[in-house]
Amino acid sequence: MMKRALLIAAIGCLASCEKDQFKGAEAEVGREKIKPDLPAVPAFDIPPVNADGSHSVKEMRVKGRKLLDQEVQVKGYVTWIYDCAAAIRTPEMTDEDVKKIITEDPTRCSRPKFTIGDTADAGEDRSVKVVEVPRFPTEQEKKVLKDEVKDPTIWRPVPPLKVGDEVIVTGDWKQRAPHGDADMDGLLVYKKLTNVTQNGWSTDAALAELEKKGK
Repeated sequence: MMKRALLIAAIGCLASCEKDQFKGAEAEVGREKIKPDLPAVPAFDIPPVNADGSHSVKEMRVKGRKLLDQEVQVKGYVTWIYDCAAAIRTPEMTDEDVKKIITEDPTRCSRPKFTIGDTADAGEDRSVKVVEVPRFPTEQEKKVLKDEVKDPTIWRPVPPLKVGDEVIVTGDWKQRAPHGDADMDGLLVYKKLTNVTQNGWSTDAALAELEKKGK
């Protein structure tokens, strides 16, 4: 009887040991559910339209498609200004070389443009482009056109600009500008500007001054 009991116990132990062999190691972490401590999801609220009716750059980048082909005002800080001399310069060129190229072949330069962001240090991905900005006539145009270069309807006042200036730009919000610039996220085709930083210079005031001189 004792032998039979010992045999049954041995068989049971063997089966249990084989089962444990194939079971694998137990996980060290308890079976209770652990809730990871994740950071809060950042808010993506779009700032409301400013009290003066202008839009922020963030609003234009996020909701811009709803405003396509409309005239809008966008307020921001100048983050970049196109510089033809810097764009065409190669390491071996001197300042005189660059000036000569621009004078003899002004078509080497793109049309004036700049970008604005909600802060002065905003990167390209947080800025919008302003294109078709007025420029001064070239020396050749001054010689050929003469008095026509004084016509404010053709040669609009050139806004004073430097990186960091706070500006309010009025223009048409487009995906493609009349003279080639394009951005599927939207760009601003310049109409007029107020430079808050530079004593409130504005296109409207500059035009009024030109008209006064012409009378």
